[in-house]
Amino acid sequence: MRFVIFCSLIGLICFFGSGCAVGPILHVQADDINSKETAEVRLLRSDGRTNLSENLLHDYINPDVVHNSSTQIPEHKICRIKYHEQYYKNRYMVVEGRIGLQGRRYPVVLDTGASQPIFLNVTHVLDNKIPIYSMEGAVSELNGHRLGLCYLPLLEIGEIVFTNRPCFYLEPPETLSLFGIQIASRNPNSDTVILGLPVLREFNYVMFDNIDNEVEFSYNETFKVSDESLWERYPLSIEEDFHGNVFLFVWISIADENIELQFDTGSGRGLAVGEKLWQQISSEIKELALKKGKDFYPYIGRLECKRGIIERFKVGDRVIKNAEISIFPDDSPLLDECDGLLGMQYFRDTEVILDFERSLLWVKKQDL
Repeated sequence: MRFVIFCSLIGLICFFGSGCAVGPILHVQADDINSKETAEVRLLRSDGRTNLSENLLHDYINPDVVHNSSTQIPEHKICRIKYHEQYYKNRYMVVEGRIGLQGRRYPVVLDTGASQPIFLNVTHVLDNKIPIYSMEGAVSELNGHRLGLCYLPLLEIGEIVFTNRPCFYLEPPETLSLFGIQIASRNPNSDTVILGLPVLREFNYVMFDNIDNEVEFSYNETFKVSDESLWERYPLSIEEDFHGNVFLFVWISIADENIELQFDTGSGRGLAVGEKLWQQISSEIKELALKKGKDFYPYIGRLECKRGIIERFKVGDRVIKNAEISIFPDDSPLLDECDGLLGMQYFRDTEVILDFERSLLWVKKQDL
């Protein structure tokens, strides 16, 4: 799962000061319509009046409030959390989280392909009565989805508690209308919270144990191994653009070619590359039948590509059986920031550690 957002929170505050119109939106529960849960979405324009919504917006962009954002974890404790049931279907990294002290529980995708901290959608906003603020102008939409801001007081994942977090809100591309009032409907299949790279990198390391189907977070402890010979290690780097978006890259050999790829734990697929890079690595790959298709990426859409399955494919020191690969045009929006993306399909039978403290990707070696 990969998102490209055009500005960070700080960048958005700059837009506020330079004339980007921002109006508070309140979500209010409406009557049941055709046995479907809906909510009224009203746009309250700023016209000089002071109301609760405008005060909340002031708090949202107040640097002192943003400064109070925190992550709470038991001191010197390593936290392990079982994967959410969605993992067994989609194979991306996902756990269960709770919004608010008495709030509902949702799947939380741990997504290094998301370049901003946290993404919520209409389900979370309606369930928890979270005020959101729309934006107008160049940054008001993301691939057809209206883009807004909201403020998340608490998100709990296992024993980890994230508090006072600014985040983005993505509204569905289509809304219904009832008597001239726009209605945003819940989508039961879109209740995932996205926890992006800026939050994940706060930890010393994050381990994805695909043997026991658990994730391990360490806020203070360094990742330690008793025998380093049992692990492969690859350099990690985090790059930031001038809008504040951050991207995680790994240098790893693909078919014996050393390549820099964006590492995407929010994708359960294998390798996604452009045509140019495919030509570079494909010379040793024989008898691969490619078929035209479309791969779906949330908030980007269905993208034209050619897909195939490689019977045996060398990735680092590992040999992957039935490795999935998708080849996209070089100008595909998926490849705006990279030449290719590496998902989690190639690591389903091992342990993977994002060692942010030492800028390394550790991968447990295959049994010989």
